[in-house]
Amino acid sequence: MDVLSDILRTMHLRGSIYFGSCFCAPWGLDIEQGEKASFHIIERGQCWLRMDHLAEPVPLVGGDILILPHGSRHQISDQPDSFCQPGTPIVERIIANENPFEGQHENFKIICGYFKFKQDTQQPFFNALPDIIHLNQNDRQQFSWLDTALKLVVAEATSNKPGKSILMDRVTEVLFIQVIRAYIQLHHDDENFLAALNDKHISKALAVMHNQPDQPWTIETLANESGMSRSMFANRFHHLVGTTPMKYLLSCRMQLAKSQIEHGQASLYEIAEQVGYSSDSSFKKAFKRFFDRTPASYRKK
Repeated sequence: MDVLSDILRTMHLRGSIYFGSCFCAPWGLDIEQGEKASFHIIERGQCWLRMDHLAEPVPLVGGDILILPHGSRHQISDQPDSFCQPGTPIVERIIANENPFEGQHENFKIICGYFKFKQDTQQPFFNALPDIIHLNQNDRQQFSWLDTALKLVVAEATSNKPGKSILMDRVTEVLFIQVIRAYIQLHHDDENFLAALNDKHISKALAVMHNQPDQPWTIETLANESGMSRSMFANRFHHLVGTTPMKYLLSCRMQLAKSQIEHGQASLYEIAEQVGYSSDSSFKKAFKRFFDRTPASYRKK
């Protein structure tokens, strides 16, 4: 399994669509800070994005997709200075087929949805995500697979065919992965964890840690896998990932073990072996130090 797939699996990525609706001006939504990542697909027309840290409102036009990975508070509206109503009750009304922005001149259409994942896992990946990911029509044309995913989301948002709900969930999850792929390629010169996924040396070390967590890896053996000297590897890894190789390896092992305990049937001894521990007692101690909870406490949930 590739590194990004393993990370998203451990994070239990989920997604879905709130609504796909037409709006008539004037309109505005104030979306509060939340635990879920928000996304908006502008299908037709233009709107404006406002956030506290933005110097000026950002225009969004038909074909754009906006993702806020950290669930940041934001406002979207028909004009840069339009009044914005609290988002949650408006979304609830639209879902209940009581769209307050209906009118005769609905020249704007938007699809709004969310992604959710366990944010206490895979911190290097989550911390590397920006507050805003904004991809436009040119980006869609550059990455045909992204355009295909967006078209699927749009199609299902307006569909009434059997299986719509489950299919919307699956295609929005595909959309998140495709957006992250596109973002990594567009920002390949960044110096962070996302860049590490594409780094020809560090990506090799990340791959073996994720795919073979049971092996007795050391900095030396990981450096050999990466084709670098020990010191160059350690420095480069820490620079991109934000932590040491051995701390990252420990995190990989503990996150995998936690997932296995919560969702699997294997014994603690078997799980300990899968993540590189020769005894369940040493595994239990390491697990308790990492999560400040015992393995058994997760299995009881």
